[in-house]
Amino acid sequence: MNKKQFISILETRLAPLHPDERHELLSDVESHFQFGLQNGRSEEEIARELGDPFEMARDALGDRFTEMPIKIQSSHSAVGQLFIGIGLFFCALVAVPFQIGLWAGGIGLAAGAAAAIFSPVLVLIEYLYNGTYFPAKLFLSISFIGVGILLAYLVRWIFLGLFAMLRGYLRWNARMLKGRSV
Repeated sequence: MNKKQFISILETRLAPLHPDERHELLSDVESHFQFGLQNGRSEEEIARELGDPFEMARDALGDRFTEMPIKIQSSHSAVGQLFIGIGLFFCALVAVPFQIGLWAGGIGLAAGAAAAIFSPVLVLIEYLYNGTYFPAKLFLSISFIGVGILLAYLVRWIFLGLFAMLRGYLRWNARMLKGRSV
């Protein structure tokens, strides 16, 4: 946040103050910026040092503070919103099947991890059903437990990434429809 933005926010939020008080506080902030700039600091550094202008205004107003509603205006007309919706629909024709494919791959890996973890149970069922015992199958199924645990750990991170990707895609669609592109 630069000096102009900082002072603009502070000035707007300090509107309930008496003009003399508001002018005194704003001149103090202005002099703090001037002093910092003379000492080679950037406006952003000075603004960070001063803190949040909303909190500064809240402290200055004390019990006179009232929350001011923030209105976000859409920058698109109804026709613009229609075209954005159409564009998002065509984007979804590519993005949704892609995400379904990724989710199917994640579910397949999860099923593989579960099968590897429970492979000794399958060997036991085969022994009870057929009555034949092969030590190599038992040892192989026990080693699959380790592989299954590692795969399950990997699947956990894959699903976290898939959820984050889906949430980001849905939020992006909502922002586009509301008229905020970034």
